Amino acid sequence: MSDRSESSSDPSPEDARIDQIADAALRLFARYGYKRSSMDDIAREAGLAKATLYLHFKGKDDVFRAMLNLLARRVEARCREAVAMPGPFPERLAALVEAHHGQAYASFGTGEHLAELKAVMNTIATRELQAFEGIFVSLARRLLQEAEARGEVSLSRASVTAEGWIAGLMFAAAGAKTGMPPSCQAYAERLAGIAHIFAAAVTVG
Repeated sequence: MSDRSESSSDPSPEDARIDQIADAALRLFARYGYKRSSMDDIAREAGLAKATLYLHFKGKDDVFRAMLNLLARRVEARCREAVAMPGPFPERLAALVEAHHGQAYASFGTGEHLAELKAVMNTIATRELQAFEGIFVSLARRLLQEAEARGEVSLSRASVTAEGWIAGLMFAAAGAKTGMPPSCQAYAERLAGIAHIFAAAVTVG
C-alpha cells in the first residue's frame, strides 16, 4: 500500500495527478470492467490527454495497481475511524466490517464486474491485494486486543485464536457476495449480520 495519506493536506502535483487518474480508472473499471476499459478511455474519464497518462503509467496494469492503492488508502482511513469510534465491541466491529468490505464493494458499483476485477487483482496486483486485506487483519486484531483488555471479549470463550477468528470473518464477508451480486444495501445488511454473529461468539456476558 502507498505511504501517502488520503487525508494529506498538501499532496505533490504528481501525486495529485496519479490519484486523479486512479480515481477515473476506478469509476471506469466499475462501469465496464478491466478488459473493456482502454488507456484511451481512462484518459477521457480523467479529462487528460493520453500522452499525459503515459507520463505517469506504462500501461493499464500500472493504472490498475494505482487504483487499488487509492482505494486502499480510502478504505484504511474509514477503517481507522471505525476502530477509534466509541461504543461497545459489536458496534465497532460492524463499523469496521462495513468500512472495509462494504466500502470496497460499493466502490465497484453493482458488483457486475467484481469477479473479473478480483481475477485481475490475483494476476497482476497480488502485493496490493495482500496489503488491502492486511488493512482489515491488522485493525481487526487491534480491535480485538483493545476489547479483550477491557474485558469485553474473550477468545478462549470461543476456543479460537485471533488469527482464526479474523480469517473466518473475512471468509464470511467474501462468501456474502457469492451468487447473484447483491445490492450495496443488501450486502451491507449481510455484513451487519455476520459481524453480529462473530461478535456474539467472543463477547463476554
